[in-house]
Amino acid sequence: MEGGTKIRHATKEDMDSVADMIQELADFEKVEKGPNISGIDLRRDGFETDPPLFRCLVAEQINDRQKELVGYALYFSSYSTWQGRALMLRDIFIKERCRKQGVGKKLFNAVAKVASSSGCSRLEFHVLGWNDARLFYKSRGARDLTAAEAWRYYRLDDDALHAAAREADIIH
Repeated sequence: MEGGTKIRHATKEDMDSVADMIQELADFEKVEKGPNISGIDLRRDGFETDPPLFRCLVAEQINDRQKELVGYALYFSSYSTWQGRALMLRDIFIKERCRKQGVGKKLFNAVAKVASSSGCSRLEFHVLGWNDARLFYKSRGARDLTAAEAWRYYRLDDDALHAAAREADIIH
């Protein structure tokens, strides 16, 4: 495929480039405390763990016999107690110079195809309120659950996670 962009499943060898793009995404999202993950972590968790903790698709641009990764979508299995199988799209990122060229649409549609062909009832993802990508998602039929159903997204980090874990009483 000369002079185009193809979407393919990521390989272990792609993980250093994906780690770099994760940092680019954090920079784009203006995250103060950036990612604490490396290509080594991604290789371990996505390719050396059974079952893998995530899957990844990449957008590969091919020009003049040169190949370059220009985007990625990282996703994993989820479960809805109302509808069963689901897919969670953790990140989707396209390098700035490749945006507005249909690469994001190709990548998003490829993730939707994975979800659909895996028998998933839904594809879930989060987007920052100021990110114009939300308009693209809406155009694809996505619903803003914060507006529609007043859902809030919460997370336990570091100390709070460990404090809750210390209080756990699990029967073995």
